[in-house]
Amino acid sequence: MEKPLSDVTVLDLTRALAGPICGRLLSDLGARVIKIEPPDGDLTRLLVPRVDGQSPYFVQYNAGKECVSIDLHTSVGRELFLQLVPHADIVLENYRPGVMDRLGIGYDQLKEANPEVIMASVSGWGHNNSRSDQGAFASAIHAETGVTEMVARRRAEEPRNDPMSHSDTYTGLHALGAVLAALHLRVRTGEGQKVEVSMAESTLMVNDLAAIEMSGQDPAVGFKGGQNWSPVLRMANGRYVSITIDITTNDGFRYISEAMGQPELAEDPRFAIIEDRVANRDALTGVLAQFIATFEDAAAVEAAIGPSAVLAAEVRTVPELATTDWATERGAFVEIDTGRGEMVTVPQSPWRFQDVDAGVTPFAGYRGQHNREVLSDLLGLSTSELDVLEADSVISSRPPRWLRESE
Repeated sequence: MEKPLSDVTVLDLTRALAGPICGRLLSDLGARVIKIEPPDGDLTRLLVPRVDGQSPYFVQYNAGKECVSIDLHTSVGRELFLQLVPHADIVLENYRPGVMDRLGIGYDQLKEANPEVIMASVSGWGHNNSRSDQGAFASAIHAETGVTEMVARRRAEEPRNDPMSHSDTYTGLHALGAVLAALHLRVRTGEGQKVEVSMAESTLMVNDLAAIEMSGQDPAVGFKGGQNWSPVLRMANGRYVSITIDITTNDGFRYISEAMGQPELAEDPRFAIIEDRVANRDALTGVLAQFIATFEDAAAVEAAIGPSAVLAAEVRTVPELATTDWATERGAFVEIDTGRGEMVTVPQSPWRFQDVDAGVTPFAGYRGQHNREVLSDLLGLSTSELDVLEADSVISSRPPRWLRESE
């Protein structure tokens, strides 16, 4: 079945996460994505655990890509890459600003090779500013952009890092949007485009509380933004439920008082008015916790509280969600073959098109697996020419151990 981007070819130079997620989503939309790695490979290939030699972390954001390994620090490698550019619509890169230019494969060189090429650059702080040379990992961006402090303050705890790399994934999604916009612009102008996306600004953009933070106001009472006001409480079965309600607001307090059958709570001086309830939030939460502890599942909690705006969601693990009817009906997870039948399960992309296909292609390549296939297909290189490039270490590969041992 046709895919939306089946006529698009991408050269993906990115490593780690912010760039690769953009490349994977382009692949899920049907683009031919050729991942070009240096001889030492993508760092995330080294992450544990491993499934049949493959890192699930790597597989999640590189499934569906053809894997080519070229040493761009050699003049022959750079020339080889530039020969691929006329066959590409998009070049993705997430080197530090200036590295592409120093390698001799910056936008000017790409545009000379292909005037219609779109180059998308992902970096921590963006190009051409005082922080451009700084490195960037998600934890550093979270700290610098106010996320780490804000979460700690709102949770009344010491700052600590989140296990998820939010800044990376948000940036990859913003890069995807920018690339698709550039493709649309090219239809109108016939010209390529250079677009760059920063992790810092992407993180600010998705912080739904940023404008509130900038206002300098932090009211203690009222209907406040954020999800940290929703209590997470233990049920009778030992599992936890998250309830989307602020029990200190007038409506929230009324809902739970009625559900618990305790209208007399309104006469309790600790809970009489919203200011008192805010001051005694922990005590009121304790009352609610005793009530929630009588239920065996989240659906019963939600039904007992009543209003449709109040949701009760069971706290699950990712594997638990994967076993639900919803996950099966939606096809929310996909098994990726490691090469000899063992599977890595990854999330499916979220789009569903009418009469058009989209979604991850269920394979993950080892470094350099598609060297010969891609270079012979796009550049017409012969077996002997490819042998020379391999002998000179311009191209290289690293098959998994089980494949090397079988040869």
